[in-house]
Amino acid sequence: MTRSRTIIKLFLPIIDLLTALTCAYYAPAVANAIAPLFGWQTEPNFNAFTASPFLAGAAVAAVPILLRMVGFYHRGNLQRVTTALRQLFTFTVYYLCMLGIYQLVFNNEISIFMNHIILVCLILIPIVIFLRYFILKLLQMNTSTGRKHLRRVMLAGTPETIKMNWAAMPEFWKRSLCVVAKITPQTPQQEVQKLIEENHVDRLILFGGMAAYHDNEDTINRCELQGIDIYVHLKDSHPINMRADVSDIGDNRVLILTSTPVYSWARLFKSVFDRVMAAVAIILSSPFWLIAAIGIKLSDPKGPIFFKQQRSGLYGKPFGMWKFRSMYTNAEARLAEVKEKYGNEMDGPIFKLTNDPRIFKFGHFIRKFSIDELPQLINILLGDMSIVGPRPLPVYETKEFPEYSQRRRLSVKPGLTCYWQVEGRSNTESFDFMVNKDLKYIDNWSLWVDFKLILLTIPAVLFGKGAK
Repeated sequence: MTRSRTIIKLFLPIIDLLTALTCAYYAPAVANAIAPLFGWQTEPNFNAFTASPFLAGAAVAAVPILLRMVGFYHRGNLQRVTTALRQLFTFTVYYLCMLGIYQLVFNNEISIFMNHIILVCLILIPIVIFLRYFILKLLQMNTSTGRKHLRRVMLAGTPETIKMNWAAMPEFWKRSLCVVAKITPQTPQQEVQKLIEENHVDRLILFGGMAAYHDNEDTINRCELQGIDIYVHLKDSHPINMRADVSDIGDNRVLILTSTPVYSWARLFKSVFDRVMAAVAIILSSPFWLIAAIGIKLSDPKGPIFFKQQRSGLYGKPFGMWKFRSMYTNAEARLAEVKEKYGNEMDGPIFKLTNDPRIFKFGHFIRKFSIDELPQLINILLGDMSIVGPRPLPVYETKEFPEYSQRRRLSVKPGLTCYWQVEGRSNTESFDFMVNKDLKYIDNWSLWVDFKLILLTIPAVLFGKGAK
């Protein structure tokens, strides 16, 4: 991304905020202008900040937050038109909900003309923002400058990776560049320096992923010392949604590559929310704790009420996870016997069996409605788990993962619920399905995703969806 595009990306939320404020300011005038077409009541042409200060406030709150939440800024104004339209439609729905809540609270203070203003504002803001997006996209895609003003780039990698990946890059992006040299890891460094100096190279584009970074280390160091920008093209088949950041550690600078959600105020809020939510949930669910304790003791009097098992936590670190006991006391010792006799309904290392003979009758009931999971609220209070996150698996199952890349599901705290629970839960027989759902959560995490999964979990639990 060029510096100009980086600056544009940083200022897009501000531009759209000013756009929304302008729409809110002129919404009454537009409502008056089109009133005869719809037979609307008209009012003096006052501005929105006088007529309806909440519209300006709603624009301030909605535009930067909601547009970012729906992913409108994810590709820096270069997403497809259909994608932008879908994102703006979603934004409009959320914006409508905000205005609807306001009307519900302040209904007595809103005149008919104010409803017209709200409607105009609701339609005008996404239309004008879309026009801004479309015009800016055309300008970025069709910028035509003289050859002497193009960025002069040197491509590095094997001849095959350069040819294949350069051809796959978008044309509008390549039009802003002038390829002046191509080098391989075998190119002598004296020749590399000569190409840099004679062609006035200001950017190195490296193809072949992180492995190519190592193979071209001398060239990269040479470019770094001369202030030349370095772009590393990740392989298309790379499964990790890698993000990069530069951090200062004392007098040193380090490049951080991460595929997990970066630490932020949102993650801090998630941590606080987890503990507060767990404490509240323990209090509200206390009657179910009593029911579970009585039912377990009546079903299998000799055994304990709670069951503690070593599960894999963050980065595989073991922790003791608590559950209400739903199996007979000899369940662990009978695992191999049950596997041999009844088989396994799940592929991969996870064991699932619908009519597991080790589960007593009341155990099926508390499992169906996830009552057996309630003690994990204690694990959340202790910081071992989160409300939302990949389900923690027994340590012995984690050790049997077929692919080491599947351990990436351990790169965030495990949780009570995630995509697997609300979209498939135990109905699926595929271990890969579960892992893919967990990676989907990690790669797309946001507070909104957590909130959505919590809401979707409620009906899944109430109706016992997919529980075994």
